[in-house]
Amino acid sequence: MLPRAQVEHAQRLAHAEAGVSSRLRDLALVLDWALNSTRVVALRRSEARELQRLAAGDAHLAELAGILAAPRRDARAA
Repeated sequence: MLPRAQVEHAQRLAHAEAGVSSRLRDLALVLDWALNSTRVVALRRSEARELQRLAAGDAHLAELAGILAAPRRDARAA
């Protein structure tokens, strides 16, 4: 589970840059759906990469960046 405040911030950033990239538009839509749904939402690989890119470039998303980086560290250890 990701921190709601950080997901909301990431959604706003993705929405603000949605005109630049269709991947960011897709991410903004998926995050909006996740925030407004009680269902579990999974990101596609391209959406996850865009979310990681946004998180890496924004100090307000530091916690989210750490959470997103954890699966990669776990995969390398296996």
